[in-house]
Amino acid sequence: MHTELDEIDIAIINSLMKDGRKSFRQIAREIKVSTPTVESRFNKMKNDLGIIKNIQPIIDADKLASSKLLISLVFLRINAAKSIKVANKLSEIPEVKSIYLTTGEHNMLVKLMIAEEEENGYNLHQLEELVRNRIATLDGFVSANYQIVTKIIKDEQISSSSLKVGTVISTHCDYCGNAIAKSAKKLQVGQCNRYFCCNSCLTLYKDKYKGRIKVVSERELN
Repeated sequence: MHTELDEIDIAIINSLMKDGRKSFRQIAREIKVSTPTVESRFNKMKNDLGIIKNIQPIIDADKLASSKLLISLVFLRINAAKSIKVANKLSEIPEVKSIYLTTGEHNMLVKLMIAEEEENGYNLHQLEELVRNRIATLDGFVSANYQIVTKIIKDEQISSSSLKVGTVISTHCDYCGNAIAKSAKKLQVGQCNRYFCCNSCLTLYKDKYKGRIKVVSERELN
């Protein structure tokens, strides 16, 4: 299931990239549409499509004292059939900040950021423990090696120039993480929508969060 971004979507994203503190009214004036239009498009891109993950400050890690923060790139070799499950497990680890599936012998790249322990001021030991006890023990893990970042020259998120009118946004299952090819099962949970590739994933999701979520509606999209 795919959705294309139009001129209004791109304009809203570009405006927020320049200053994420802007109100819907400010953005509406800037791109010459109504405030409700901006709010509706923003909610769709954030809650439905997931292209906007969050609006938050971007911290320049290189400005922090190097002795207080250790950044490492971990190159993992994962059983390909279990890569999505491994990635989902890794995403639950607070120190894991980025996860990429890649080509080559090491088919997954993970960025870790580890703060210094106050008691002994030693985070290299924390890194080794994290890799050995929390990553290497995952089902599907084959091997790993890591490199420590000594200085950040450039660390930039996707730029506005990368987004064009007609950019296709694919929808992924909110339970298994696989791309939804055709029809989707839509579950409205509070103010957000969740999408699933099949009835099994939908059922497993509801079972997992039973008693913790409020389902507003449920329907199938073609």
